[in-house]
Amino acid sequence: MFEAARILALYNGFIDFTKIDGREAALVIVKQQLKLIPKLHEKGMNVKFTMLFDLRLVEVGKTSVQFVVEFKDGNTREVYGENLIKMVRMSRKTRRPVTFPEWFYEKYDSYRNSYGSTQALPRDALPKIPDNAFKFDLIPRHSDSDRNNHVNQSSYIKFCMDAATHASLSGHYVHFNEDMCLYAPLLWTISYVGESRANDELSIYTWQNEAGSPEHIQFSILLNGRLIFHASAIFEKQAKKKRLVPKL
Repeated sequence: MFEAARILALYNGFIDFTKIDGREAALVIVKQQLKLIPKLHEKGMNVKFTMLFDLRLVEVGKTSVQFVVEFKDGNTREVYGENLIKMVRMSRKTRRPVTFPEWFYEKYDSYRNSYGSTQALPRDALPKIPDNAFKFDLIPRHSDSDRNNHVNQSSYIKFCMDAATHASLSGHYVHFNEDMCLYAPLLWTISYVGESRANDELSIYTWQNEAGSPEHIQFSILLNGRLIFHASAIFEKQAKKKRLVPKL
């Protein structure tokens, strides 16, 4: 839902996306934070309500932009979730950051280098993979890729959930022992360090922070021994009831 709302806004004028993303350079997500309230997970599949997504620009840097997407109930305006995103303008040829056109800086001057913003994503160091981390190997499909010919940012979350469920069902995690899709995610903080493509061999490592906070789970994805992705997630401790029961 967040991705669909973001794409619709970007292609309809938000941050002049179509003028700064083209054949020479592309805006790619390098970091994001996703917050969801528990109440959202209580809504049944048959519950109908109007959804509203608000996008606001937070910060403009030399080669990056940060903006927030709020997911609200269209009638009550209650906020169900928030997605804070940092995108960097990358050269399609060199895969290195490139600056924006001068007119872009002039138009969005009030947002430049606003590092004091409380909504700006933090610059935290990524943790090392512990020796007791659970390892799960995976090969991305072509269906996991996007128009930039690399694995789409949302696919990595799916990979992490697959790895987490394998770890949970195998008894590796403390407290969790069912399909991780039954435990509502409340917070994801994600860093995209590199990229991968279809048919690459990825190694996914997952572990819990400490015995006192089993709901806090970490993920690192490596390609040829090199870190390309890291995520920190917080899940609800109580599993939801299964909505569908197989007949077989």
